[in-house]
Amino acid sequence: MINFGLQFSKKKKRRYMCTIIISRNNEIKKGETKLIKIAFVRHRYLPPSETFIYEELKNIKSFKPIMFTRKKMNLKLFPFKRIKRLPHSPRKITKVFKRNKIKLIHARFGNSGVRLIHVKQRLRIPMITSFHGFDLPTKRNPRKSYHRMLPVLFRVGDKFTVPSRHMKNQLIRWGCPNHKIEIMYSGIDLKKFSYKKRDNKTEELTIITVGRLHKKKGHQYLLRAFKKIHDHYPSARLVIVGEGRERKKIKRLITSLKLNKYVKMKGLIAHNQLSELLYRADIFCLPSLTTKDGNHEGIPNAIKEAMATGLPIVSTRHGGIPELVTDGQEGLLVPEKTAKGLADKIKFLIENPSIRQEMGRKGHEKVESDFDSAKQVRKLESIYANLIRKG
Repeated sequence: MINFGLQFSKKKKRRYMCTIIISRNNEIKKGETKLIKIAFVRHRYLPPSETFIYEELKNIKSFKPIMFTRKKMNLKLFPFKRIKRLPHSPRKITKVFKRNKIKLIHARFGNSGVRLIHVKQRLRIPMITSFHGFDLPTKRNPRKSYHRMLPVLFRVGDKFTVPSRHMKNQLIRWGCPNHKIEIMYSGIDLKKFSYKKRDNKTEELTIITVGRLHKKKGHQYLLRAFKKIHDHYPSARLVIVGEGRERKKIKRLITSLKLNKYVKMKGLIAHNQLSELLYRADIFCLPSLTTKDGNHEGIPNAIKEAMATGLPIVSTRHGGIPELVTDGQEGLLVPEKTAKGLADKIKFLIENPSIRQEMGRKGHEKVESDFDSAKQVRKLESIYANLIRKG
């Protein structure tokens, strides 16, 4: 009989290496460094807005993650070697995971976790499910099978990660045991978004927003706020970065507000180009809101990236944003759906360049301390190790 024991040893650069020691009749025959395989499950690999998943995937060093997906997309944007097809039936998924010697499942989003309940039970291996926002609606609908299955997932699953304290509280309200929840702030690559001190000016300022063109991003309120700004500061410009279903509506609103010459829609931008746009901007604004169907944010990575480059933030008291932006410190916060409030805060920052600079400096320091992707991935690896050790 072959027994498997896991040893975890610290190496330089704080990496944790998993050594599988194979013994027969309790006698150690041979010890060799071998990375344990993790199944990353995301039904689409990978929407442009999910850079945070890619950052985790590519930076895991102490385990061997294999991405299982049903639809490949944006492979040039998110290159990764180990991508395999995810079957539809639990029976076939179980077979594929066995063949690939998977020792832990990491389901990205709650819907993936629900679909993998039977696979986890059949394989008897640990499963971690990461919730990110839309997968934990504020309104329950008993007619939806997903909503009915969440309590089952919370009972069967071993660990659940959320990107904010706000979402942890929501998970508990849905019935998830407190001891199973881990707050995992999704980090950013600070090498790509380094700090830059901005000019001390009050004219020709650029306001920028970055995010998927979705209702929860609040673009309509930002545009109405910018209209008020432009009436007082004609040299101000607004840059909108992102793509999505709301594009036509946003363009129509820009036209109706007569802002075509002053608002630029950049579409989808690669990460290496995004940093350059952020460096050329003076204020970052993202007025996130909760939609009618309960869709909401965790802590948007776009705000973290802007803060890392030294931009002051204007945003809303929404989701986990107040955990990232302390009102009056790294930026200014207003209630959701308030164009006038947004305009007033942006005007304040335009008129006070020294405060802009101070907020930008504090924002960079906060992201560097709490939202560095390298630090967060080491924490994730520690969670993997503990779950596998417990069996």
